[in-house]
Amino acid sequence: MKLNYEVLRQVMIEMQNLPTHPQAPVVIKNVVDKGYSQSDAVYSLKQAIAAGLIEGSVDTDLSNTYYFNLRDITPEGHRFIDSISEETHWNKVKNVLKEEGIPVTIPAITRTIAKLFL
Repeated sequence: MKLNYEVLRQVMIEMQNLPTHPQAPVVIKNVVDKGYSQSDAVYSLKQAIAAGLIEGSVDTDLSNTYYFNLRDITPEGHRFIDSISEETHWNKVKNVLKEEGIPVTIPAITRTIAKLFL
């Protein structure tokens, strides 16, 4: 599945708006309520954990049902979301990546954030 970076951004915003140890169904529902698909929300949450933006774990069973244990946003996750939570900053990051011909990936977004804002 392809990672939708708009959904990843929204997952991180939702995580930031909730207390520590949020329930994954709440995060996913909030993202879906913003107009994104449930499968994109689940996948983005899974990838945020894998990238070290969110402290937590994810397991799956034989039917491919995901079980999340979310703890909190990591320091790297805070830097990530603090830099792109504003729409103008997010658009600037995307434009720089496009102009430089860099594929949009979590490491590329993180490097561009550091270059632009830190």
